[in-house]
Amino acid sequence: MPLVRRALPLAVLLWALVPVPASAQTGWLLTPFLGMKFGGGTSIVDLDLAASSKKTTFGVSTSFLTDGILGVEAEFAYVPGYFENSVQLQVKSSSMMDLGGSVILALPPNFTGGGLRPYATIGGGIIHAEAVDVLEVFRIRRSVPAASVGGGAIGLLTNNVGVRFDLRYLRSLTTDENAVVAIGKRISYWRFSVGLVRRF
Repeated sequence: MPLVRRALPLAVLLWALVPVPASAQTGWLLTPFLGMKFGGGTSIVDLDLAASSKKTTFGVSTSFLTDGILGVEAEFAYVPGYFENSVQLQVKSSSMMDLGGSVILALPPNFTGGGLRPYATIGGGIIHAEAVDVLEVFRIRRSVPAASVGGGAIGLLTNNVGVRFDLRYLRSLTTDENAVVAIGKRISYWRFSVGLVRRF
């Protein structure tokens, strides 16, 4: 998406010009983010065949990083229009939300010298899907347990402000019912985001 493409090189340039001490890369971090959902699929009724399409996503993360390798995180993300596209026009409204917690495995700040701090995440939570078609025949509301894995990097521009680049894969842990008329419970997708980090 254009906004992410413009923000990425600018953020990297600013980070490179303003190094911060390694001690600043620990503590509580609040990160609102904007990005793109792509790929994946679902067994939920998808009249517009849009579940694998690229969609704008936004959300917020709060995390705690130590000066070692371990950290924790809670994250919420929202994808408007998840089951909609501009061609089929059979879905009136839809959305996808995910809420979860993760364990963070990060490279200790002493190894990065105050630069970008790479990390990996693994966690779980819930994915909630909603959709209604124009005839209001299929009203979908599904909440399913899910797992996530991902990785990225955090770089602080000052002692308290920085950027985060993050890529995650989310997948439901449920299986579909055997009934022929089952709406389905399987959901999976990728999400790339760029966030503005505020350290407390």
